[in-house]
Amino acid sequence: MKKSILALSVFSVVLLLGAGCSNVSDDTTVPSDSSDNIKSDTSTSMVGSASNLVLVGEDGVAIMNNDPFYKEMGKHVGDKATQGDIMSLPYMYESEKMAEDLFFAWDETYDLPVFASLSESHAAQRENLAAVMGSLQVDLSVAALEDGNFKDATVQALHDKLLPIGDEMRVKAYTSGLLLEESIIKNINTYLERGIDGLSKTTFEALREASAKNMKVLNDLLVAEGATYKPQAISQIEFDGYVK
Repeated sequence: MKKSILALSVFSVVLLLGAGCSNVSDDTTVPSDSSDNIKSDTSTSMVGSASNLVLVGEDGVAIMNNDPFYKEMGKHVGDKATQGDIMSLPYMYESEKMAEDLFFAWDETYDLPVFASLSESHAAQRENLAAVMGSLQVDLSVAALEDGNFKDATVQALHDKLLPIGDEMRVKAYTSGLLLEESIIKNINTYLERGIDGLSKTTFEALREASAKNMKVLNDLLVAEGATYKPQAISQIEFDGYVK
């Protein structure tokens, strides 16, 4: 019997809290002479795209491409939300809000343009999800509306776990960011496997692609520091496919 799609939010984040967040530093090889001289590309202009719904900036950070996205939404006018939509969309909204808040906080700590870009990317994608929820008439009030405060307890726990780890040092912000993007991909993979369809499916596939590209950005920065990262939420093969 197919498991309820609601079980995803509990399973995946408990997995991360139990096996991932607590040992981010353990899975990261940090050189003793790690310095703070990495410069990120500050350009925000968009060049090319890997798919119709995703744009990639010159700094490598990905974001949803609004024109084709809203055209895609137009194809689904009148669609009714399924139970899967009602359960998954608020959770993904909160996940994007969590990413927005965490990357913003780490930008405040380290003043690295890449963190600002990542925060802006997730903020825009949160708005995309809000638009999808509005189109399907899914109640947005069940999701987070205030910075750092989440209605889903597991999202709140992950946020509270990652924030201080990322504040310890820059490489830990990179690894925490990688785990964060991994968790988004893990959730989306499971939603897709469990049969999410229609506008939500199209949106989730674009969000997964954006998070995959953001993982490459963070992994490249980590490698430039002489450190390595072991994926904790997705397989090594899947991770390597995204960051190579």
